[in-house]
Amino acid sequence: MIRLARPTMLVFAASLLVGCDPPPEAADAAAEPAGIAAADMLAYLESKIDIAEDKFIQLAEAVPEESYDWRPMEDVRSFREIFLHIAADNWYGGALMGVQTPEDIAVTGDGETVTAYQDQVLSKAETLEHLRRSFVYFSGALDATRDHLDTPAKLRTTELTYGDLWVRLVTHMHEHLGQTIAYARANEIVPPWSR
Repeated sequence: MIRLARPTMLVFAASLLVGCDPPPEAADAAAEPAGIAAADMLAYLESKIDIAEDKFIQLAEAVPEESYDWRPMEDVRSFREIFLHIAADNWYGGALMGVQTPEDIAVTGDGETVTAYQDQVLSKAETLEHLRRSFVYFSGALDATRDHLDTPAKLRTTELTYGDLWVRLVTHMHEHLGQTIAYARANEIVPPWSR
């Protein structure tokens, strides 16, 4: 994939306006779809994973254990369930891409194992440990698959690639981070990074 530097893009655009020929490298690149290089995208995703990990751990530590089962209404996840859901998805995402989970983690590429994992009732300390370990695994899974982003994968019935899956996993992670922040605020728990 060829990407144009900003000055080259301006020269190319100006040449279109005045009717002269664009520079050769701009003409070649104009035929290529614009996009972000895979290495740049992975670096961006890694930075977003690091942010989410740091904030999830801080929130999981800040929420008192007696509030771990708090939920704003019936039929939505509690704090504990969100933290375990994130850990489960971290294990599940890597497993979908063929990265073996630790022996004591029974999550595989089968969705039923994810449900069983999330149904555990763990203490705050155990939940934190699972969350931390899942992020270490998740980062390792990204490293293991960074050269295979075009490999086909399947998420339930959706056909996609490892690269697509990484974007979905990180987006989903941040969706639940926002949910957890809202829960904290509703419980008058100030997220530690915003004090």
